[in-house]
Amino acid sequence: MEAAQQGTSDDPLEIMLRRSDQLHEALLHLLDGADFDPSPRGEAAFGMCSVALEHGLSLRALMAMGLATSAVGLVRLQFEALTRAMWLQYAASDLAIEKLSAPLTLQSEQAAKNLPSASEMIEQIGKRVGPNVPAAAHQMLTHFKDVSWHSLNSFVHGGIHPLRRQSEGFPVHLALQILRNSNGLLTMTAMALAVLTWDESVAKPMSKIQPAFADCLPDLLK
Repeated sequence: MEAAQQGTSDDPLEIMLRRSDQLHEALLHLLDGADFDPSPRGEAAFGMCSVALEHGLSLRALMAMGLATSAVGLVRLQFEALTRAMWLQYAASDLAIEKLSAPLTLQSEQAAKNLPSASEMIEQIGKRVGPNVPAAAHQMLTHFKDVSWHSLNSFVHGGIHPLRRQSEGFPVHLALQILRNSNGLLTMTAMALAVLTWDESVAKPMSKIQPAFADCLPDLLK
């Protein structure tokens, strides 16, 4: 998979990986030292945001190793973790928060299986849009799912997409787009974390960071 291997300093994939890491570092810098919502809801949302950040970091590591097909599967994991985080933040019931915050046992695992699907979570967030739930958050989740869901399912479930990529190779332009999409999810995750600080000195600069990294973000966030 030539497209997903590191190359010289002018290799577009290497440049994109480097810029993606710089974006990650810039976002974390804005959050450094911040205090987050300590409520059960806030802690649950924070934890799921942390999962989403880890998936994004893992995706870039796989891309750098030349394992692009496996990396794509992490985009879906990253998206679902972000969706769950925003649902916990804006729309989940207190009972759902309690289920996800319980110590891990066979009983709590079974109870958590009954939580909504990604589509249902996005729909519930949409119903809460208002003064405390930004419409842009719902719109970005909806747009990402509409555009990417079917192809991501194919990669996760061993469909035609990964089979063709293994047979025909992984084009550079597709690897770059995957990284842009992951970076978009990364930026949305950082925005969700900024909201959890309840601090305008964190949230305001976070909302203005995209122009400096327009080269490594999807069109929706430029």
